[in-house]
Amino acid sequence: MSAKKTSKSSEKPTGMNKKDTVNLAKKVAAVSDSTKTLSKEIKSMSKVFSDNQKVLLSMKGMIDTLINTLEQIQKQSKQISIIEEDNQRLYAGLNQVRAQASLITNVNEQASRLQEQVNKISQIQKESPDPQSIMKAVGENQNSIQNNTHMIIKIAQRIDNIKEDLGSISSKADKTSTIESELDKIKEKLHAIFEKSEKSSLESELPALKSSLENLQNELVTNMAKTDSITHLRGEIAKIESEIGSLIHRADATAFVGEGLKSVQDDFGTFKDHVLNKTNTIDQKISSISELLKRADAASSEFHKKADTLFHDMQQIKTVTNKSSSNVSKEVVGLLKLSEFQSTIRILAESKYGDLKNIEKMADQTSEIVNLFDKIAIESQENVSLPSEIRQWAISKMLDCADKWEIRFSDLFNVLIHKLGKELVKENIRIQQVRDIFGIRGVDEIRKELGLPASS
Repeated sequence: MSAKKTSKSSEKPTGMNKKDTVNLAKKVAAVSDSTKTLSKEIKSMSKVFSDNQKVLLSMKGMIDTLINTLEQIQKQSKQISIIEEDNQRLYAGLNQVRAQASLITNVNEQASRLQEQVNKISQIQKESPDPQSIMKAVGENQNSIQNNTHMIIKIAQRIDNIKEDLGSISSKADKTSTIESELDKIKEKLHAIFEKSEKSSLESELPALKSSLENLQNELVTNMAKTDSITHLRGEIAKIESEIGSLIHRADATAFVGEGLKSVQDDFGTFKDHVLNKTNTIDQKISSISELLKRADAASSEFHKKADTLFHDMQQIKTVTNKSSSNVSKEVVGLLKLSEFQSTIRILAESKYGDLKNIEKMADQTSEIVNLFDKIAIESQENVSLPSEIRQWAISKMLDCADKWEIRFSDLFNVLIHKLGKELVKENIRIQQVRDIFGIRGVDEIRKELGLPASS
């Protein structure tokens, strides 16, 4: 009985040990499975963390570029504020110019008035006799006056001669007056003789009377000759008087003409002086007006130049700000698209099940984001292309998904070449990753298609 009890008691612990070992084995298997899954998850998480670090580095570079663009925008805003101050100054200058516009209108009115006065003066000059004709008339009158002076000199000489003749004639006329007195005496004697003849005989006195009469006849003949010369002198005197009258008439005419010419010359001189004074004042006013107009033109030209330069600067700043804002907006859009692309790639990569269509979708999104950044770089004329780390990250994600979803490498490689192009795949594919996942056959296929050397 005791032996049976010992056997039963020994059998019980052996059964318990077997159960414990089975449970332990199950637990160990579960722990090993969990450790394997944890290791896989840790590997995937480490890859995700490494990828996130790369993305963060790329984001840091983009944030640096954004900071630089913001600094440029701040500088441009300062320039815009300076330009606004210049515009305010220009508007103040415009207001001053507008205030001076009334002065310019007054100057224009004065200029028009002066032009009217100049036109009137020119009309008066046209209506007034020509100075050349006046000078010709004056020259002709001077010639006639010179001729008349010569005639007057000759007449004066003749008058002097006539005066001398008249003096001699007057002396002779005194003698004739004595002869007349003697004739009167003779007449008285004749009367006395006739009276005496009545009383006495005339024969005794006749020879004396004859002799006295002969003497008287001779004296009368001489006196008649002298009177003939006097009548000849009277004719000459009459001629001289007529010539003197004509000369006096001419002299009066010339004197009248000379007085008229003198008055005309005086009027012409006063008119000339008045015109010269007017023209001088007009020239001074026109010169002052022209100087004011030149100053106004210079000020307006300088204002237009400054306005043009400011407008040009504003356009340049506007274009630069528009470019910078458009570039910044495009870069922001690119960053948003990049974050969306990374999130979609992560979501697709985290799924346990997938096929070749998902790989094609990932490749399409990768090509779209690459083309978007190339377009932004071309439009902004800056090196804003997609970083090579993100390209490598996307291709490595596609390789991992192909490994997870058990897709053939040939199909994966055809999709990559067809969607992304040989150059992008050649630059960004990792040969070591292909070797680890797909083996040497995948590496050989890549080298064959892309023409890579065997050492790589």
